[in-house]
Amino acid sequence: MIQYIVFDIGNVLVTFDPYTYFLKYFKDETKTQTLCTLMFSHEAWSQYDAGILFLEDLYEIYHQAYPQYQKEMDHMLTHWLELMDAIPETLACMKKLKQQGYGIYLLSNISQDSADYLKKTQDFFAYADGAVLSYELKTIKPDTAMYMELFQRYHLKPSSCVFLDDGVQNIEKAISLGMQGIVVHDIQIALQELEELLEGEKIC
Repeated sequence: MIQYIVFDIGNVLVTFDPYTYFLKYFKDETKTQTLCTLMFSHEAWSQYDAGILFLEDLYEIYHQAYPQYQKEMDHMLTHWLELMDAIPETLACMKKLKQQGYGIYLLSNISQDSADYLKKTQDFFAYADGAVLSYELKTIKPDTAMYMELFQRYHLKPSSCVFLDDGVQNIEKAISLGMQGIVVHDIQIALQELEELLEGEKIC
């Protein structure tokens, strides 16, 4: 029986689509795709999420790695937090689930900058009964340590949890640890799958 709903943040509770956001500024599809790939696929970004590196470190790292794009990288690092907007469907579902008595938890790869920004601009942290965030643990999903911290800190039984995440590898890890999981490619479909897991209750 599912008692706890665990949400990732990026692309589940808030949008994370750097290409669409920065295309409005750079106005060149190829250049924008290249810049987003270089920035967000770099190992430094994962270390930023893990709380090992900080924003000021990234400026220096990207300047050294991509000297031909220093101006563009500076712009992206300065404004990247702004690309995160609430996903209304998921937030509405979270609030209804909370009202129905389900435990609500967050499990996310996220930098401290991101978490601080979202706590100021969004209200979903207030609806969560707990959160395990990567920057606190100095590691990122799908590291088993992230999931075990969630179970142990909040005394959750894995089989009583369902996890919604946009990363296939993160859901695979959750399932291997005894959770149920939903890969979020499309919000509406994911929420329908969640309702089916909750024995068809019309919640979302």
